[in-house]
Amino acid sequence: MTATFAKKVNQQDHSALVKTLREALGNRLPKSQETRLSRILGNKDLAQYGGRFILITDAVALLEQLQDYAHWVETEMSRV
Repeated sequence: MTATFAKKVNQQDHSALVKTLREALGNRLPKSQETRLSRILGNKDLAQYGGRFILITDAVALLEQLQDYAHWVETEMSRV
């Protein structure tokens, strides 16, 4: 989305992605989606770098968050 709306590509820092997305979309980025993306990225970092297992119930909840976020992104991208 950042590439489409602001010609910016974030390839390094996941923590900067949310800020970059906010800069690209401004008020078009709902706070709920900003929070959802932060949680998704936080879980991704914990799974990748934290060396811990995730419970199936947590994985299912994360999948639901990912699906909700993906639906919102697809809706926004269809407006382009």
